[in-house]
Amino acid sequence: MMLLALFTLATTVAATTLEVDSNGFSTFKIDGLVAATFTPFDENFNIDTTQIDKQAAWLNFTGVRYAFVSGTTGESVKLTLAERYSQAEAWLTVAPKYNLQCIIHVGDESIENARAMAVHAEKHGAHAFAAMSSAFFKPVSTEALAQYMAAIASAAPTIPFLYYHIPSMTGVAFADGMFGFVQEMDSLGVNNFIGVKYTGLYTFPGFMDATRILNYKNGKYQVLCGRDEMMLEALAAGITGFVGSQYNFIGDYYNAIRAAWAANNITQARVLQNTAIDMISAWGDVPAGVDGCKNVFNCATGAAVPKVGDARLPSVPITDDAIDGLTTNVQHWCKSSASASKTHLCTAMP
Repeated sequence: MMLLALFTLATTVAATTLEVDSNGFSTFKIDGLVAATFTPFDENFNIDTTQIDKQAAWLNFTGVRYAFVSGTTGESVKLTLAERYSQAEAWLTVAPKYNLQCIIHVGDESIENARAMAVHAEKHGAHAFAAMSSAFFKPVSTEALAQYMAAIASAAPTIPFLYYHIPSMTGVAFADGMFGFVQEMDSLGVNNFIGVKYTGLYTFPGFMDATRILNYKNGKYQVLCGRDEMMLEALAAGITGFVGSQYNFIGDYYNAIRAAWAANNITQARVLQNTAIDMISAWGDVPAGVDGCKNVFNCATGAAVPKVGDARLPSVPITDDAIDGLTTNVQHWCKSSASASKTHLCTAMP
């Protein structure tokens, strides 16, 4: 009851401060690629915020217009609260220079930490924020999840809020799907809730669920595709926003898929998507526990390449042999098609 009372008070304020259109819908519409950014670590696994300018420059060069900061790809719950603050501030500082909009992920096992990060994101000018569910003490129902997310959303009522649905990591999923969750958030009157970052598209009800959300209340709520390899399916469903790890280094390639689809060249889009899936196989071919995706940047060379380092424990550090094998795999991918060879990443490969 205390959480609901707190939420009700905060959302009363939100109704007059969140930017909305004539229909009362949020004006923050995500259209394009959202890079789920890597947290750059130095050799001692301390955050190296000096690399964030290079990361932002790379995204800008490859046509990525949004950054999802400190999410799963960014090793969110491996970071301290102070580290997440510093990373958010660094991204929000460089974002205007590179025409980026930042979504700050605030999900945490502690609701108070999540709310504190939401306040911090709002204070420092985040364009939006998001939260996934806790994974240890889990909400027991859609209603409980909605009350939990409403309490986090209410901490930053002037900026848009997204729920980050990733059941493969949190174990949180219910029979009525995300459509049931969206309906519950709507009934609670969470004014700054704008939709779902849907990474659980492999999990029933998946795209059926996404379609129902997109059609609910004349398109009031957005769905962001959280699976790089399912871009074509998402485009067919009418999804316009895409959050992914590979957009860190081959955003230009995925923008080519979007362009082919927009030109109604479905065959070309399918060919490009198939090659994009091959990149997942390239970095997935590493020893168990190694973060192959993050280490793709460590295969490239040149002053423009951000040095993001390896993933923090409990991820397994990559060995010299594994980085050599990964480099070979990426080189082979770059030679697999003319479109791949032209990417910013491939021009930076040794």
